[in-house]
Order: sequence, then structure tokens, then C-alpha cells
Amino acid sequence: MKTLKNNLNIQEIQNNLKHKHNIEIFDSIDSTNKYLKSKINEKNYGTIVISNEQTNGYGKNNRQFMSNKDVGIYMSILINPNCLIEESLKITILTSVAILSAIKSICNLDVKLKWVNDIILNDLKVGGILCESQINLSTNIIDNMIVGIGINVKEFEFLPSLKNIATSIENNINFKISRNALISEIINFFDLYFIEKANYIDLYKENSYVLGKDIKVIQNDKQFYAKAIDIDDSGSLIVQEQEKIIKLISSDISIR
Repeated sequence: MKTLKNNLNIQEIQNNLKHKHNIEIFDSIDSTNKYLKSKINEKNYGTIVISNEQTNGYGKNNRQFMSNKDVGIYMSILINPNCLIEESLKITILTSVAILSAIKSICNLDVKLKWVNDIILNDLKVGGILCESQINLSTNIIDNMIVGIGINVKEFEFLPSLKNIATSIENNINFKISRNALISEIINFFDLYFIEKANYIDLYKENSYVLGKDIKVIQNDKQFYAKAIDIDDSGSLIVQEQEKIIKLISSDISIR
């Protein structure tokens, strides 16, 4: 058994899992995604790396992700999605629904999902997802993918620059939760959707933070305003710009 003073516990997590996973826990690491990328040829699929702290956590477009000690879940999962590049969004969507399902199961909170990789609680960001892939260029198929998950769990004081942007789970409830229990639930729901192929697209749409809303789309060096009208089975966001219907695969969006 590996127990850290911060109470992250491999045995406690594994005891509550439906499917077996090799789990590694660190007290501090630069980035769980970076670690798995550096060891990708040495690790089995399904390996999960968790750290109590990240000293260089990052998100989409290499934006810094605050990963303070003892207060969050910072984890990465190595998988083989065996899908085309165009289908890779589905893994981010799937992971979002797994996190939503786990938080609702443990905390009964009304979590929303902002396309494509943000977890929203009371209009503030409580977590995010970063999927990084190795692609076989001859087949256009993703051979390896690292699914990075970051969630603010414990109650703590955010920097002034983040107070109107971010929140934590415990900042929205009146009881303490076990990070081990929440990690186990996230993994179990991830396995339900990824391994057991349970439907998740409908849940994503039902809990969307953007569908039906007017949004600003930032795409490369251009931006335009549109209305989010649907999310298709590949995970793409369908928007309407005046009379045009546009399918978004990779863009930054904000609510108007």
C-alpha cells in the first residue's frame, strides 16, 4: 500500500474500481501528462498517474493550470482509442461526462459541460480536460492518447485574478469529500463509457453549458458570433451564424 500524508491512497482507489488499472501516485510532479508522454513506451494501456501537486500543469493551448498541493485531482490516463483523428473529440466529450457523472454521484451538484473541455459549476470553471495524442500518419488513426484531468476539489482561496473565473467543489458544498472516492468514481464512469461503450453523447447534450446560447467563436486569428444549436455524434459543436450552419471541431468559445 502506498499512502501519502495528503491521503491519496492507491489501495483505497483500487478497492472501489470495477476494472483493474495500474495506478501510480506522486506527491509532486511537473505534469502527469508530461510524465506519461515520457514513459509512453513503458506503460500498459489503462495506466493512471495521479499527483498531489503539479509544478507545471497546463491545459489547452499550453495555458497554465493551477495545481496546488493537497486541494485537487490531477491525473492522466493512457489509452488506445483506436479511432480516426476526426473522432478524437469523442474522448474529451466522454471524459467530461465521466467527471460530471462522478461529481453528481458523490456530491449531487448540478455540473455543466462547456464545449469542449471545461467542467462548470455555478458558472465558474471547476475542472478541465486535456487529451494529447500520438497519431499514425499512414493510417490517420490515433495509436496512443493521454487523457489529462484537473479538478479543483478542496476549499481554498483563489488568487484575485481567478476569483471570477474558477471555483472548487467544496466551495459549493457544506461537507468534505474524499479525493480517493471521487477519483474512483471518475475512473469507473470513464470505463463505463470507454470500455463498456455506454451512451454518453445524450448526457453531454443534456448537461451542456452552451447549447441554445449565443456564443463568440475564436478560430485561428478570426472570431465571429453564432448560436450553439447541437453537438453531433463525433463531438463537434454545430453552430448557426446568420443563415450558415457551421461544424466546429477545434475552437475557443465564450458565452456572449
